[in-house]
Amino acid sequence: MPDIFVGNPKDSNFPKKESVSESEKINKEQVEEPKSIDHRRQIVEFQADKEHSHSHLFSSYCEKPSGVTFADKLENEELLLFLRKHLITNVPWIVSALALSLAPFILIAIAGFGALPINLLPPVYITMILFLYYFFVIGFIFVHYLTWFYNIGLVTNQRIIDIDFSSLVFENVDATKLSQVEDVGYKQVGIIRSIFDYGNVHVHTAGPAANFEFNAVPHPERIINIINALIGKTQHIHV
Repeated sequence: MPDIFVGNPKDSNFPKKESVSESEKINKEQVEEPKSIDHRRQIVEFQADKEHSHSHLFSSYCEKPSGVTFADKLENEELLLFLRKHLITNVPWIVSALALSLAPFILIAIAGFGALPINLLPPVYITMILFLYYFFVIGFIFVHYLTWFYNIGLVTNQRIIDIDFSSLVFENVDATKLSQVEDVGYKQVGIIRSIFDYGNVHVHTAGPAANFEFNAVPHPERIINIINALIGKTQHIHV
């Protein structure tokens, strides 16, 4: 029997060809939606949901930090991640600094039992020795804190920047565009790293650009998810 429908077009039971076509069109668009849209949605949700956080002297992880600036900032460049080594990584040198600070008091206590001939020295000499000793201890603390403080990783909406600082005289700054990033991953080995949730993040780039490594940074899985979302957005724009 031929597919012929006879009836009043105004009748509600009459099939509406236009409405069926629109629904099919919507379903087709949903099926053919590119995967890169998911990356755009991830980064848009990240930028919309996450409010600006304040970075302080002991910050090791900040998303969209406020009040942070850096040299050679590009036009319309927005800082999304501010990274340092996890604060717990400072425990070894802090314990050493405390031990060094308490060492003279321990020696004085031992000298009180006559085990050390400290009392034979003039008080002026003892004062000068203690002054020089604690000057060394303060310098030890100062160098280690600055080394931790100025070793920074930055992730913006356009670039990844790695700032290496050591021994007060060496500074190295590397940067690469997000379009040159090929792959990111992280390594988290050990009970301490798992408990405090920190690890090494590896960023592999294309061409002559150097590979980046952020050592002992907090929330490594969160970091690579954010970078992956940025890579997806950048690739969608440049393809």
